[in-house]
Amino acid sequence: MNPESKFVVNPLEKYFLDPRRSGAKWIIKYKPKFESSATGWDLQVERKNQVLLFEAKYIRGPFASAMAGLVIAPLTNKTEKMKSGKKKSWSSVICWAIGSSYRNNAVYQILLDYLARNSEFWECYSKILKVKYIYFVENQRVAKISFNKIINFATGYKSSLSKSFHER
Repeated sequence: MNPESKFVVNPLEKYFLDPRRSGAKWIIKYKPKFESSATGWDLQVERKNQVLLFEAKYIRGPFASAMAGLVIAPLTNKTEKMKSGKKKSWSSVICWAIGSSYRNNAVYQILLDYLARNSEFWECYSKILKVKYIYFVENQRVAKISFNKIINFATGYKSSLSKSFHER
């Protein structure tokens, strides 16, 4: 089992199957076998009129290469697992799932730096490609934030870019 599956996808699966998490009943529609070379989404979760397609990354090395995988995921036009022959359903949205061997505040800092560089691009990216949420996974715990909300944080954070890294 690779680290991405162990530290990101499996906790996400438990998070959605936990009935105490919310009143919603989620169904795990698709989870690839990570031992093979899977080409689809890392996790597909659905309920009535809502489908979440996850691209998961476990960051233990350079952040830029992990971000590249997350950024291009919606552009690759991966097929959703569904009965009809369509590529995606009308109710599907894309979510990023990020786990890391680093402290979470370091990951947030780098992500905000990354998004603050061109917030207008990220707003369009989110809207056109339907990227809805970012899930942060740490020690089997899951936190969710709206992609638009983190872009707003990054825009506010952009004003502090003139300060040193430690002051930010």
